[in-house]
Amino acid sequence: MKKQSLATRLFAYLSIMLFAMVVLIGSFYFIKSSEVFHREVEDHTIHEIDTSSKYIEQYVSNLKSTSRSLSQSQAIKDFASQTSAENESAIREWLETLLNSHPDFVSIRLVTKDGRLITTGMEEEMVTSADMMAQKWYQDALEHSNVPIIQSIKNQNNQIVISISQEVKSNAGENLGVIRLDVDYHELEKYVKELSLGENGYAFVIQKDGTLIYHPDSEAFESVDKQMSVQEISNSPMDSMVSDDFFVHKSPIENSDWILVGVSSFSRFKEDSVKLLGIVSVVGVLSLLICMLGIFTLIRYQLLPVKKLGQVMRRVEEGDTTIRAEQKGAQEFQALAGTFNQMLERIETLMKEEKEQEALTRIYELKALTSQINPHFLYNTLDTIIWMAEFQDHQKVVDITKALSNYFRLSLNAGEEIVTLRQEIEHVRQYLFIQKERYGDKLEYTIFEPDDIPDIKLPKIVLQPLVENAIYHGIKESERPGKITITVSKRDTFIDICIADNGVGIKENTTNTKELGGVGIKNIQERLALFFGEAFSMEIESETNAYTKVYLHLPLKEEGHANS
Repeated sequence: MKKQSLATRLFAYLSIMLFAMVVLIGSFYFIKSSEVFHREVEDHTIHEIDTSSKYIEQYVSNLKSTSRSLSQSQAIKDFASQTSAENESAIREWLETLLNSHPDFVSIRLVTKDGRLITTGMEEEMVTSADMMAQKWYQDALEHSNVPIIQSIKNQNNQIVISISQEVKSNAGENLGVIRLDVDYHELEKYVKELSLGENGYAFVIQKDGTLIYHPDSEAFESVDKQMSVQEISNSPMDSMVSDDFFVHKSPIENSDWILVGVSSFSRFKEDSVKLLGIVSVVGVLSLLICMLGIFTLIRYQLLPVKKLGQVMRRVEEGDTTIRAEQKGAQEFQALAGTFNQMLERIETLMKEEKEQEALTRIYELKALTSQINPHFLYNTLDTIIWMAEFQDHQKVVDITKALSNYFRLSLNAGEEIVTLRQEIEHVRQYLFIQKERYGDKLEYTIFEPDDIPDIKLPKIVLQPLVENAIYHGIKESERPGKITITVSKRDTFIDICIADNGVGIKENTTNTKELGGVGIKNIQERLALFFGEAFSMEIESETNAYTKVYLHLPLKEEGHANS
């Protein structure tokens, strides 16, 4: 399977993340817009119904006032109190005049206690006064006495009207009969129909007991299902009710048993939501394409310094040490390129010194430094950085880049060939940190460095090759997880350093010849012996497939060049 480039992987990962983000944002916007629309519909319905109930309250109040005026008319009382029809024609004429002055009045009828009947506005019906006195509207008027009773009923013409009934009483408070005013739906219907409740929305009026007063659908008065629905609304303790398709709000009309109910439909929103979803989808796709193009361009630009640094390293590997890396891109990449350039400059300096000097110490130091700038080590470390960048582990990229920079800085040591023990241990620590990030659970390491250990001087880069040997020729060849332990201790006039691993061990007759990244154990032994003198010693313990331990015994007292 062909390995994908870093740019391709980053582009794929970021594109997926961006697509998910666009989907989430679009969904969030769609849901929020739905909530806003529903809230707007609900708020508008509540406002319309609550405001309209005030108008209907005034309308009902006017009807009651008219009914009350009729019941309290002295002429009506005088006629109802008489036992003869002496003034019947005058009363009838007066009622007809009142009827004609109000276009919405359908009829007026007066039923006296003694059974006399006066009707206007309709043909004489074949119903006796006795029959009327037995009807519900008459009995309700008597039961509620001075309070006008408003009902929705059918008259003799099968016409649904609003009926206002009220008892007529004498000045002494005695019952004289009942007067009834029938009002056409026209005015009430006209106003209720004009309520702005959106598409498929409507309003109707009911009594508190669920009886319909007005409904735009005349079938509602006969439909059992619709009657039951009206009853549910009437019996509900809540002023507002919400379903998937409708919002219902009811508002009691003051000074009456009426309730104004508004029903608003959400169907318009469902149509708009489809259009909104289409718009959001198109905008989201276009935004996604634009962002993906920007991401692709940015990734190529940001990773260009890494690609160029890799090309420079290959040139160095081929033997061209005059080339230099461009210090461009992110801060970490600039620092790495700068350290790499310093390393190359140092290599060239040491190579010139090697030609000019024949001292054995210089030769050993040059070999050790050359070992540390092995391009393979740099390649492996950069591969680790790239791998971490692919998974967007930015903090680890920063950490390992800093570790690599510190590693080379300690290797160079500003051109000084002699370092302190703590500097040498720190150099090994940076090296192990980088290798740990590469091998993960395959490698563990521990460094024991007591604070009371004297910080002696020694030639630089003598511990790291031993650690590198333990990794590449011990742990790497083993199938079990590797562990490296570095122990520093003081013994009388010596400092003892033990580098132990749990690798495959060292074969016989190879301890002095095995190469450690270009620097053999014998090489290190000779450098330390030259520096510390005869007091220095080195021991190796090893068991096949078990462990390898390298002991360095460094004298504290000066011998030869020791601590000079």
